[in-house]
Amino acid sequence: MSFEDKLRSYLGETVEVITGYQVTTGVLIRVTDSTATILASAAPGYGSDQQVTFQQDRITYVRIV
Repeated sequence: MSFEDKLRSYLGETVEVITGYQVTTGVLIRVTDSTATILASAAPGYGSDQQVTFQQDRITYVRIV
């Protein structure tokens, strides 16, 4: 099973995406052949949720929360 296929099996789940520079938590909403997108909650009082897209080759690992 490829990394992409494994990610797709977690669509709709809350995940942490870890890269070399940051940890981002949100709901996994889309996976393509090269990217993964999560819907991350904004801090209270700072607007609405935002979509964050990561290049799969930049992801160190993904943790299911």
